[in-house]
Amino acid sequence: MSIKNNICLIGCIITATMLCAPMLQAVTIPTVPSGHPRVYVRPTDIPELKAKINSSEFSSAWNTVKNSSQPLCKAFVYLVTDDEAAGRTAITKGLSAIQSTSAGRSFDTPFHFGACIYDWCYDLMTTAEKDAFIQEFKRVADNSDGPGYPAGKDSYSPVAGHSNEGWLQTGQLPVGIAIYDESKLMYDIAAKLYFQEFVPVRNFYYPGHAHYTGDTYLPTRFQHEQTVSWLFRRLGKGDIFSREQQFVPYQLIYNMRPDGQQIRSGDSGDDAGTRSNKKLISMLTASYYNDPYLMTLTKGSYFQGPAWYDHVFELLFMPWNIPKRPLSELPKTKFFADPHGEMVARTGWNMGVDSDDAVVQMRIGGIFYGGHQKKDFGVFQIYYKGPLAICTGLYKGSVAQIAWDSPHWRNYQHQSISQNSLLIYDPSEVMKIKRPGGKSDNDGGARWPNNGDVLPSSLEDLKNKYRMAQVTAHEFGPDTITPQYSYIAGDISQAYNANKIDEATRSMLTWNTGNATYPAVVVIFDRVKSDNASFKKTWLLHSMQQPTISNRTIAIVRDTRHYKSSKYYCGKLVTESLLPAQATMKKVGGPGKAFWVESTKKNYAASKAAPAEAGAWRVEVSPSTAAKSDRFLHVMTVMDKGTSSNPAVWKIQENGVVGASVLGRTVVFSDASTLLTSAQFTIQDSNNTKVLVCGLEPGTWNVYRNGYKIVTKTATSDGQCIYFNGQSGTYTLSRGRLEHLRHGPDIRH
Repeated sequence: MSIKNNICLIGCIITATMLCAPMLQAVTIPTVPSGHPRVYVRPTDIPELKAKINSSEFSSAWNTVKNSSQPLCKAFVYLVTDDEAAGRTAITKGLSAIQSTSAGRSFDTPFHFGACIYDWCYDLMTTAEKDAFIQEFKRVADNSDGPGYPAGKDSYSPVAGHSNEGWLQTGQLPVGIAIYDESKLMYDIAAKLYFQEFVPVRNFYYPGHAHYTGDTYLPTRFQHEQTVSWLFRRLGKGDIFSREQQFVPYQLIYNMRPDGQQIRSGDSGDDAGTRSNKKLISMLTASYYNDPYLMTLTKGSYFQGPAWYDHVFELLFMPWNIPKRPLSELPKTKFFADPHGEMVARTGWNMGVDSDDAVVQMRIGGIFYGGHQKKDFGVFQIYYKGPLAICTGLYKGSVAQIAWDSPHWRNYQHQSISQNSLLIYDPSEVMKIKRPGGKSDNDGGARWPNNGDVLPSSLEDLKNKYRMAQVTAHEFGPDTITPQYSYIAGDISQAYNANKIDEATRSMLTWNTGNATYPAVVVIFDRVKSDNASFKKTWLLHSMQQPTISNRTIAIVRDTRHYKSSKYYCGKLVTESLLPAQATMKKVGGPGKAFWVESTKKNYAASKAAPAEAGAWRVEVSPSTAAKSDRFLHVMTVMDKGTSSNPAVWKIQENGVVGASVLGRTVVFSDASTLLTSAQFTIQDSNNTKVLVCGLEPGTWNVYRNGYKIVTKTATSDGQCIYFNGQSGTYTLSRGRLEHLRHGPDIRH
């Protein structure tokens, strides 16, 4: 290299350092080894790859790859067979593909696959071809949809937005590694930016075992992240992320409905729930962590695919004879920790439209990442023989009516009003959002944090400005594989404008009853205190079909035909509204009002064919009398459509506790925001009953029935609850020991 070229290179590095100064401070990046190949494969891996292509286990993948005309496949054929004709085809077609694109966002872009072609076919390329590839790599990298070239030149967010897809992760990182001998700048700057800003964000959210973007964008974003793990492992650098990464795809497992779709979350555009990139992330993660349950997703028929390029990565990464284990071995309840803040409770793992299993999502939430995440704090969904309590609204990025930042997206679909949430309506509130309209309709729901900026700029911003909720208690048991109860509680006050609310908490419980007629019961208890008694509080319940209301009972049926089979849904949800004591209950929906916002008297119409589930109705429950402080208590039971009778429900409200008994099960919550230091309540249900008392100070508790001690239990700091067997009667709970109370006969516990 000439002195002039050396000076130019040094100048570029200094300029990039100035432009990207924050990400160049005190960060060590992995070194790029000499020689090729080094993108996803090293020379020492070649013998194993050659063994794979000659084995029956990988014969299907190999047959697809060797017979494909795709340049990536041709490059792989050259890598493992030294077929120069295949290599030359890969170079010619690969260069032509990248010359005709400016995209680097997608996983299957020529930008990504071009890195593999350049690296795997390196010894076949002329200097002119290498120069041409590098010129095109730099051009694509500089696209304004990503962080630019050198990385960080253009605006970006390491938290949300398109920069979190392929631009760095399966773009500039593998490309930079491929061309490192000829041009070091791309990798050096991209890697410094990535390790300082992008890696910490992912290690922050991985402990939640889920992706903030929801069911559709989870695989869209995560496929890049797991591939980066492989990129650096193959370079000999080990794990660059927390190993909690392994469990992020478990969101797909637990949110899988028996009909094959997913519990909706975020900007949900994969309505069937089966896009092939879900199979890809299952394979990449299962192979990286030797996870037998994710391998079941990979090898099963849960998702479409594999895509043609999946076979290349299968040959690259999948170990020999990786085991599969049935999903039925997994616990039926999973807690997704902070910053996700969610619990999913299932009654089983049987698939099919006619499955007898229920799935309940109970979400408190935590951090708001913006982007494709909805304002989903303190929400729930219920599925049983059909979607019953649902998340409504539509999203499809390329359809103007329901696209990102469309009126439907901004004013309904992304708002709290589209979900089973709580609304507190202050007529003077302005919901600012940094979008073209400057604001969204005032639905009474969650605020837009950070003055409406929906893309956090850094991890520190995310932590300091985007906290919306906090899980305060969670527990399921007593058996951890098949729990009888699944409980989560949290504070969602921060989700609302501080000028209108002092307190908003939600406690949610799912009973797995083991009762064939009524297999699951969901209990929701809310405490809400507004700054002004005139601020209307509303409890929401959304459905696909028109609900019926009789006195304090709401019934929702789902009995339409499944979109791709001759089978019909046949589920029913019966909700008993126990609090407020005096309530106004009304239906909103139907033609012209399916996406209705009362404050503006507007319906943000949207349509999309099945399997989309736009929703069409909601029930609104509000106190009849204005007050600053209100309580909501609802007991929801699933059953078959043809079940004629509803289970009896008893309300408990006495001595500072609130709760309900149903089907021989009783739950009691603290009526105040403080934890209980003692409790007393009466159970009227004459059946032998299972009792869960929530909101207790952690520690040892003695339980007395009608003055006789029956059991001693411990409330943990995580659960803040105790569970025991009992009967009808008056119960007293106390910390420590009450010697003056008589000890009666034991009841099994």
